[in-house]
Amino acid sequence: MTNRISLNRIAETLIQESSTPFSMEEFAKSLESRWQKEVSDSAMKRLKKVLLNHSSLIGIHDSNFIPFRAVVEKIGHVSLSMQLGKWELKEGVLIPGHRLIPFMPTNLKESELTFQNPDGNEIPKLKKSYFIQDIIPFYQYCGGAHFPEEIKINEWIPGKSRMTVTVWDMKTLYKNFSFRPGDAVLIELVDYDKGIYRVRPYSSQQYRFDRLRMRALYIALATQMDPLCQDEKFCSTGLEKQLLRILFSVDSKVFREVEVFSVTDFLESLKEWTVVGCEAGGVQMVPVWQEEQGRLIRSDANRPVKGELGSLNKIFKNLQLALDALEFKSMLYTVMASDKYKLEAVFFLLFGGQGDLFKDKKQHEVFYGYLRELLFKICEDLKVRESHLIASLREQCVDLKLSLVGVLRFLEDQEVGLEDLPVDLLNQIIELDHFCTDVLHQFAERERPLELKFVREVRIALKVVLPQLSIVEEEVYSRLAIY
Repeated sequence: MTNRISLNRIAETLIQESSTPFSMEEFAKSLESRWQKEVSDSAMKRLKKVLLNHSSLIGIHDSNFIPFRAVVEKIGHVSLSMQLGKWELKEGVLIPGHRLIPFMPTNLKESELTFQNPDGNEIPKLKKSYFIQDIIPFYQYCGGAHFPEEIKINEWIPGKSRMTVTVWDMKTLYKNFSFRPGDAVLIELVDYDKGIYRVRPYSSQQYRFDRLRMRALYIALATQMDPLCQDEKFCSTGLEKQLLRILFSVDSKVFREVEVFSVTDFLESLKEWTVVGCEAGGVQMVPVWQEEQGRLIRSDANRPVKGELGSLNKIFKNLQLALDALEFKSMLYTVMASDKYKLEAVFFLLFGGQGDLFKDKKQHEVFYGYLRELLFKICEDLKVRESHLIASLREQCVDLKLSLVGVLRFLEDQEVGLEDLPVDLLNQIIELDHFCTDVLHQFAERERPLELKFVREVRIALKVVLPQLSIVEEEVYSRLAIY
């Protein structure tokens, strides 16, 4: 036991000291040199898993790894641009959030970071509580490790739920430099290990002057992404590691010509990629055509219908519908058990907005054959009484999913593609869709008792996502409808 612990400590030390890419073989040699004895094959297999999942390493092909530090040393001279909005200026604070990528230390919490003013003096930090909807935009691209944990749900008025975060008091700096909405600050890296950064003003005029060169950088980065979509490791990892790998892969001379980078601007400049939630939590970039990005996105892709007949779920995927068979089953339990819904209206919403839905008559017949079987099972299952709490939670989730599909139908009618939506709005829709998928899959197994932990989590989550749905509907129906 002692040897194993010591070996892990030596491995961790080597990882933290690494500043250049290395292979598994090189790491093993360095490890044995420090360990002063041969490392067993079983121990190396365990250590390889550690390397693949390590928060400070980026795994690439053929068991090679890029340390975060190698990326930071390559682009450490680049300043990060953080554009200031009305809310941030009104509150007189700076919230770095995801905008600090790629200079976000993995071993420090955001509250442990230090920001200095242009003279090198430390900017005071405060711990403050704000409405969730005001704070979320600063953390929408953060993984779980960097997402704020202090959330207080207002059970009486969910829209007034609050999140406590660390902010930096910028009132004096904003006043001295006469900041206005649209202006930005530049964040310079001072010490990566200690999490120290320097803030200096960046006017909207200077931003416009640098914008063309920044755009050239974003195009160069996007070009690097094209071959990476074939790499399973790249597509399965989180957004932060994806960004660092892209930044490391670009020729160094590109960064000699461009001294400013903005994560938000870069992500919003992408046309062939989008940011989505991933199963393990957090977010990642995926090609817009890739199936893993979620049903609402897939339904917007113009893929040919091939006449799939294998199963109800395969037909759903083939028809590019905004839901899968398990979600549909869960919805039927609610729709058929309540007088609140009209089955014809629900079916028209789910299937009627697709034009010529089926590939041919054969697929049409097979689809309704599967549907009849499913409806028969639903009717049999509904003869057994169900917990009122479970039925109520499922109904709220079904209403949420139907509302999302309604949003999609409205966008189709307006001939607005999902890729045309503002990135903030698109991410909200994706998050809501992933929530619906996860919970409706659980509610579809009516004969299997649900865990108390799951029920409790859904009750809490609904208090957050339902206000978020209201924001999405307001944005789509009231604001986008104008255009």
